[in-house]
Amino acid sequence: MQVYQSDSGKLMFMNKYHGRKLTLPGFKEALFQFFHDGQRLRQELLSPVLRRLREMQAALEGCESYRFYSSSLLIIYDGEAPRAQRPRLRGGEEGEEDDLSEEDERRRTRREDEEAGAFGFPCGVRRAGGSGSSPAAGDQPGVRAGGCPLVDVRMIDFAHTTCRHYGDASVVHEGQDSGYIFGLQNLITIISQLEEHSAD
Repeated sequence: MQVYQSDSGKLMFMNKYHGRKLTLPGFKEALFQFFHDGQRLRQELLSPVLRRLREMQAALEGCESYRFYSSSLLIIYDGEAPRAQRPRLRGGEEGEEDDLSEEDERRRTRREDEEAGAFGFPCGVRRAGGSGSSPAAGDQPGVRAGGCPLVDVRMIDFAHTTCRHYGDASVVHEGQDSGYIFGLQNLITIISQLEEHSAD
């Protein structure tokens, strides 16, 4: 786990061996730290992550005979604070904000987002499997002005995945990968609790 700490400008890092030793309370604390930037809990990320996890759960529930042994779940988000929360400084002088109007700032933000995207991919360009940007995307929680999500959730490391369609599979499993789905359900529950607690 790596998290950018905006207060110190450094990355907080925990490796998988540390993660394997975590108790349930320790795991909950680690998730809190994952969504905390050193100054505040990034509440705007929780709902999009939950949405992506629920979509993944629904997709996995439709996969018959697949087993995702040793695969991992990757959750990434843009560590940079949303632009509305960062003052624009002129010439690097602390405390002097740019004299841009709100409309100019929105145009500049949109242009920068279209050029770079949240993860370095152009927002205005359709990517394989992507839907491109939509005009109202900037109004959705967890979405930048250019339509790029602040978060991405993916399954990775499929070297030991198996299903009945693999010709050399020695064991054919029936039904869903209940272990992976169970893990997703627990993660959804814990992040939902974090979201509810942060709203109080």
